[in-house]
Amino acid sequence: MSQIISATQAKNQFAEIVNRVIYQGEEFIVQKQGKPAILITKATKNENTKSKKFTTNDFLAKLANIKAEGLPADLAKNHDKYAWK
Repeated sequence: MSQIISATQAKNQFAEIVNRVIYQGEEFIVQKQGKPAILITKATKNENTKSKKFTTNDFLAKLANIKAEGLPADLAKNHDKYAWK
């Protein structure tokens, strides 16, 4: 399960967060102005991180811990219109 932190907290504790991601396998969702902005997660050994791109739908699905199937097609563009529980 991902932990939600503020951008300020991510900035102030970046080294600690990186270590927790690398050594403990934790994930962090960083919020900017109260909205999810980025996901900090461990890259796998065989993963080329430069070519790996996440869509907003992928990120929101991971955030909500739900399967990406069946999400509205306009979710990335209009995510503020949908209620998240």
